[in-house]
Amino acid sequence: MKTKEKKNKKMPEWYIGRPKPMKKKFIEFHKPTKSFYIGLGFFLAAAGFITYIIFRLLAVSTYHQPNFEYYEFDSKLAGKNLVLESEALKFEMDPATTQFTLLQKNTGKIWYSSPENLEKDSIALEREKNNMRSSLLIEYSSENGNSETYDLYSNSVKRNFYNVEKSGNSIKVNYTIGQMNREYIFPPVMYLSDFEKWSENMSNTDISYINRAYHRYSLSTANATDNINALLKKYPKLKDEDLFLIFENVQNFMKEKLEKIFADAGFTYEDYLESKELYLESNEKEVPAFNLTVVYTLEKNNLIVEVPFDEISYRQKFPITKVSLLPYFGAGSKDDSGYMMVPEGGGAVINFNNGKTKQNGYYADVYGWDYALDRKTVITETKVSFPVFGVSSDNSSFISIIEDGASYAGITAEIAGKLGSYNYVRADYRLLHNERYDISTRTTSAQYMFEKNLPEGKEIKQIYTFIDSNSYVDMAKVYRDYLFADRPKLNENQIPLAVEIIGAIDRVQQIAGIPKNLPFKLTSYGEAADIVNEIESNGISNVNYKLTGFINGGVRQRLLNKVKYIKNLGGKSEFNEFLKSIENSSSDFYLDGTMQFAYHSNWSDGFTHYGSPARFVSQKICELYQYSKIWYGKDEEEDTYYLLKPQLAKKASEKLVSSSKKSGLNVSYNDFGNILSADYNEKKLVNREASKQLQMDALAGAKQENLKVMVNTGNDYSLKYADFITNLDLSGNKYSIIDYMIPFYQIALHGYKNFSGGAVNLAAEANQEILKSAQSGAGLMFTFMNATERDIQETRFTHYYSANFEDFKDYFYSTYKKYNDELSKVASSLITDFKYINENVTLTEFENGYSVIVNFGYTDFITENGIRIPSRDYKIIKVED
Repeated sequence: MKTKEKKNKKMPEWYIGRPKPMKKKFIEFHKPTKSFYIGLGFFLAAAGFITYIIFRLLAVSTYHQPNFEYYEFDSKLAGKNLVLESEALKFEMDPATTQFTLLQKNTGKIWYSSPENLEKDSIALEREKNNMRSSLLIEYSSENGNSETYDLYSNSVKRNFYNVEKSGNSIKVNYTIGQMNREYIFPPVMYLSDFEKWSENMSNTDISYINRAYHRYSLSTANATDNINALLKKYPKLKDEDLFLIFENVQNFMKEKLEKIFADAGFTYEDYLESKELYLESNEKEVPAFNLTVVYTLEKNNLIVEVPFDEISYRQKFPITKVSLLPYFGAGSKDDSGYMMVPEGGGAVINFNNGKTKQNGYYADVYGWDYALDRKTVITETKVSFPVFGVSSDNSSFISIIEDGASYAGITAEIAGKLGSYNYVRADYRLLHNERYDISTRTTSAQYMFEKNLPEGKEIKQIYTFIDSNSYVDMAKVYRDYLFADRPKLNENQIPLAVEIIGAIDRVQQIAGIPKNLPFKLTSYGEAADIVNEIESNGISNVNYKLTGFINGGVRQRLLNKVKYIKNLGGKSEFNEFLKSIENSSSDFYLDGTMQFAYHSNWSDGFTHYGSPARFVSQKICELYQYSKIWYGKDEEEDTYYLLKPQLAKKASEKLVSSSKKSGLNVSYNDFGNILSADYNEKKLVNREASKQLQMDALAGAKQENLKVMVNTGNDYSLKYADFITNLDLSGNKYSIIDYMIPFYQIALHGYKNFSGGAVNLAAEANQEILKSAQSGAGLMFTFMNATERDIQETRFTHYYSANFEDFKDYFYSTYKKYNDELSKVASSLITDFKYINENVTLTEFENGYSVIVNFGYTDFITENGIRIPSRDYKIIKVED
């Protein structure tokens, strides 16, 4: 009997090097523990999150390419300039290039959308010259996350991918931008029934033309070269009826003829899209393509330029991230004299051709950084509070006010001698925000996540107002008229004064040997009452008191889900005593609160880790870090805090308003009117413009309750509601490219709004803060506490080192009384002129005939009339009739 030979079972190749499989046997399972279920829960949650992220990233990268309706230039418009005209201005556009000129009739100044002699620019490369020829620049993200820029000229105008329409006093230009081929509107694929439908009313000549352009496939006549089986997989209806496929090598002239034939037969763009979806033969690579519309309108001495969001389209694979509008409009050449006004601080001037070609160009974010966008480092904050820039040349000038879309904007300015021979300033708009996402530590490749959609029903809108002078003061007056048209002036006979009292800060304290971060008293409610009483007993009345750190944990506030008085400051009972002590005061008291951020918050404050914060574009929660002043990166040893959902911020405002009204107080917003952030949570997206409207609604709500409103820095959208603006930026960042600072914003505000700079006693140089304030007739601000500098050592609040009331009260009394005695004469007077007498001495003139001369220098200055202005001092004089 033969023995069966045992054969070794061959293991698959992938199994090489692995241990042999175990024999099956019964295994005893124990009941899972609680920790097992917790671990399993965390594992499933993490797996779900990673799966979601991968799905989102793949969804972006494999999104079906949308079809574009391409715009085409009507050659009949060539050589016929389109004209808009008002009493003050004449606008002429060349339809062949969409470049335009604008004539300022009173001065004869002609402004050009593209530099007049750009072809002669010996510095600019052709790429930059194309930027100069363009009325728009767009930036998009490529598939690998790199940013690329398309100029309008070479990617649209030169290819005739645009059209121009004039209606009334407006001109509308529709652009298709990209390096794609022109689409012809006829069916690339048809079945026999489709052919019979479209050819029913065609002439025999047209039918013959179609037959020459299409390959007709039929099962009954198919041969081996037709590869009929592959066609059946793509076009299964071929088994029932003949198929017509356009030849891939059809020439453009034939395509144009086919387009006309089918158009005459009633073939529409919608029909084309249906046919194109069936067509599976094209190997054409998907390329970036964009549609944008620019509308120009002339009204009096204004040119209004709009870019509607609902007319922007793009391929999802190439999201549009930035638009630069009229990048070279009003640009000055290397031979021109003039300057650019940028909104740095209160305003700044960059002279044409200032020779600073080795310095960085100017850039600042309107309303500052969006905290819902993560950032790795922070060297300096680039924030401006008002969305205005301007150009002055010869005896004319203009300002551009961003009326819509300002929250997406940044201001860019550059001088001649770098990329080209022209000086320019413009607005750049960041549209679809993105974030890099490292999906795994096992790969160095990164993915990018983007906002899904552009804002709905919104637009970019800039108003260019032309002024018949070259003065930045006249430019500021125009902005003042824009802000406060039909608004009453102030009627003050005293320089506005703000006094901030600091209640509590947070610091680590030992509780039963355990370190805990708790409120730490700097000024109790009773001590605050004493400070107020002492100030008023010294004859200083009508003060605007800001009560900072009085509620919800202190300066770094917990979530304001409910107004909670701080036990360490005396609790609610002592706060009520404070309220009684100020009942007969002539001053205004503002309860300060933080709406958008939460520090050290938990469930007892109404805060949940996943439900309360806003989201980054990556959909991670907005957990924020302090940044090191040494290496500028995130300081992970410091406590983090959270950006809240805008809806929670608005509710916090409602709580603050309600509590303040019950207490007989006004409201102070630490962040509304100062910081503007979005929430990129896909489930309930709140973009930055919507967040701005939410803040405005909250400020309006406080006014409807008849409360006064105090804000920080005074972003322009808060001006309608603010009664007092503290910490207005009087100085700005002195970037090297800037030639000198001007009080542009202050000129616009003075006489209509009470405002002050930062706290005099906390400033790096107190006298400098006073001089900057005197320059524009601003109010003064001081910050006080009852604690000493030793109490704030080793905390994040050492900037209060000079805030002890007892130490600085005498300085406060003498400084304010002197300042008020001298400058109260111009407290409500409009500024009519401002100029530099020399680089260290400025002259500000007011409408009531007074002037303020400020000497920032370290030597005395004597005016032409023999008036001595001591060094580092100011003097107010009356101009005699």
